[in-house]
Order: sequence, then C-alpha cells, then structure tokens
Amino acid sequence: MHGFGFSSEVFKTFPGVKIDLPFHGNSKLKSKSLRALAQEIAVRIPNNSTVVGWSMGGTLALLLALLFPFKVKALLLIGATACFPCLWDRKNLKGFLLRLRKEREEFLKEFRERAYPKPFDARVELDGALELLEDYFSTDLRSYIPHINKPVLLLHGTEDPIVPLRGALELYNLSRRAKLITFAGGHFPENEAIILKVFKGLKYL
Repeated sequence: MHGFGFSSEVFKTFPGVKIDLPFHGNSKLKSKSLRALAQEIAVRIPNNSTVVGWSMGGTLALLLALLFPFKVKALLLIGATACFPCLWDRKNLKGFLLRLRKEREEFLKEFRERAYPKPFDARVELDGALELLEDYFSTDLRSYIPHINKPVLLLHGTEDPIVPLRGALELYNLSRRAKLITFAGGHFPENEAIILKVFKGLKYL
C-alpha cells in the first residue's frame, strides 16, 4: 500500500495484490479515514497476507494488523511510523495542508520530488485525498503497537525528510516482534531491489 500523493504504481514490479488508496490512481475506494479504509481493504486481501506499506500506507498496514489480525501474517513497513503528527510541529502540518489546498498540483509535484527518487505522475483527486491526509495527521497508534503480535520488518532511510528516522526507532521500540533495517537514502529506496530482498527475508522472522 502506497503513501499519500502516489499510487500502486510505486510497487508495479512487485508480486501480490496492489491497492490504490482512495482518491489516488484508479481507486474505487471512498473511505476518508484510515480506520474505515482498513475495513475496506480487509475484505479485498486474502487471510494470512504479508502486507507491505509505505509511509501513510505503513500506518494503514499497522491498523490492519490491529483490527484484522487474521488477515496479516507479517508486515513490511517502509518509511513508516505509528504517529506521524508526533514527528512534526502542528504549525508544520497546518502549513503543509494550507499549501496543498492553495497550490494544489504544483505543491503535490514538489512533495513527490522530496518523497520519491524517480519522476512520478499519477491521478490524485486532491479534495478527497486531503481529507484522508488530515485523518493521517491526527492518527496516533503508539499505545496499540505492543498488541500487534506479528513479525514487523521496518525498512527506513537514514535521511528520510518526510518520516524522520526517529519515527521508525520509536515504532521499533514499541513493537514486540520488530526488526529495523536502515538504508542510506530518503523516504523510499532508490534501489527498489532492497525491498524485494527484505521481503524475501520475512519468512525467516
């Protein structure tokens, strides 16, 4: 599951079920909260799935494991955190939303360039996507993380400008069965092969 402003195209070379989040790509999903979205996704994936989530999709994957544990065998989370609003001042979050509403696609392009190492262009219905983003900006799962009894593999860039590394460190410390692997880079690995390599290693956890 991808992050805000992108689509399942970021995982196009990977096996498995790929899901466009609401208002992104070709999605037919309409939920405007992560909790409701987790319910929508739960009926679309097989039981005992290894769930891969990037950024906001990582927080969504954590919710899936909490609400529908029978659906989740293991989690691979890239650039993820249990509490995104804990990593940034409130004024920064408000400023991001304000710029997105005002500058729209121009600011979305700027954000994509910071978050992803390659040129990216996919449809985003900004008004609906903004409501989902606002819910993400108010989501704090920290108190629930110790209740996830699933293997969790965290893959995080040491220079991530969107979800600073301390967010992954906190998630690692809260998790019962987590491993943290860092890579030199930002919010998404420039070399996607590292994700597949880590994915294959999940079976040994």
